Amino acid sequence: MRKLLFLIVMVLTVAVGCLPTIPAYNQPPTAYIDVVSPANAALGESVSFTGHGVDPDGNIGAYNWRSSLDGDLSTSASFKTSSLSQGTHTIWFKVQDDGGDWSKEILTTVIVVPGGVAQPVVDSFDASPGKIVPGGSSTLSWNVSGAATVSIAPDIGNVGLSGNRVVSPSKTTAYTLTATNVVGTVTATAQVVVAEALPNKVELYSIIAEDGQVRRDGYVGQEPDVGDTKSGTTIQAFVSFDISMIPEDATITSATLDLTAAGIYGGPFTKLGMLLVYDCQYQTLSASDFFVGPAPGAIYTIPVTPSQPITSHVLATAVQKRVDAGSPRFQLRFQFEKPHFYNNEADYIALGEGRTKLIIEYQD
Repeated sequence: MRKLLFLIVMVLTVAVGCLPTIPAYNQPPTAYIDVVSPANAALGESVSFTGHGVDPDGNIGAYNWRSSLDGDLSTSASFKTSSLSQGTHTIWFKVQDDGGDWSKEILTTVIVVPGGVAQPVVDSFDASPGKIVPGGSSTLSWNVSGAATVSIAPDIGNVGLSGNRVVSPSKTTAYTLTATNVVGTVTATAQVVVAEALPNKVELYSIIAEDGQVRRDGYVGQEPDVGDTKSGTTIQAFVSFDISMIPEDATITSATLDLTAAGIYGGPFTKLGMLLVYDCQYQTLSASDFFVGPAPGAIYTIPVTPSQPITSHVLATAVQKRVDAGSPRFQLRFQFEKPHFYNNEADYIALGEGRTKLIIEYQD
């Protein structure tokens, strides 16, 4: 009897010990292209590539960049090359995790043109006069060189490299000239201010050509976005207004900032805190315009998504300072209370090029 029991126990022990081990499922990684600069390059010019990957259950072990024209380019996360061939390159990027699985490829585009070809140049784009009464007219004049196509919006369309056009907007309008060739696109703005029934009130839209963003990593772009990127890079937005029509001896009685046309992406207010607005007079935007660290002296603090225009006596005082100095511009910087939130999601506000509105009332 004891021998029988011993044999049964041995059989069960062997059977249990022989059960197969089910391997764990390896989740594939995700690839991200961070920077490809410049996206429009001359033949022989150095182009920088930077990407990264995220693996939910491991680490990234390999990288692969390839071009539709030149084949494999690099197996590093970041690299530079000056040997891209002429033409339009579709650039693919993927990453491999330590389990051997590759991510899906993501793509971007780089255009390489013959040496000596440059972007178009807007030599001039003006509105005269820059301020009219309701029913009045202004003449837009422009001169562009090196462009294949030129257009003016709104309501005008394609035009020649130089010319003029009489316009009679019913409200303050920022006209945008867009010049394009094989290298890229440049824009310029001319604003026609239509005086309200009350002559001492102006409604201004930010100047598209002077709006923009500066990121913590040194990237400078035309879109005035504020928040952070998927990879946690801080973005600060900059907007510019033409206040040259306000007399230098004017007294600013009120100033209202309208951000209601902005787009909200992710959860910037819940993850990055309050949106801070600063008086920041800049020239041409560059990486040095990025403000590092907490900044005291905000003109206004916005705790939630703006649903209506914001009026502030501190904002009016800041405008008064610019008018007293005889400056033709009033410019603002936007940044969040917290610089970033690492959640693999972009959380930001897109103010929109030329969509931020400033309403100023003054007395002569």
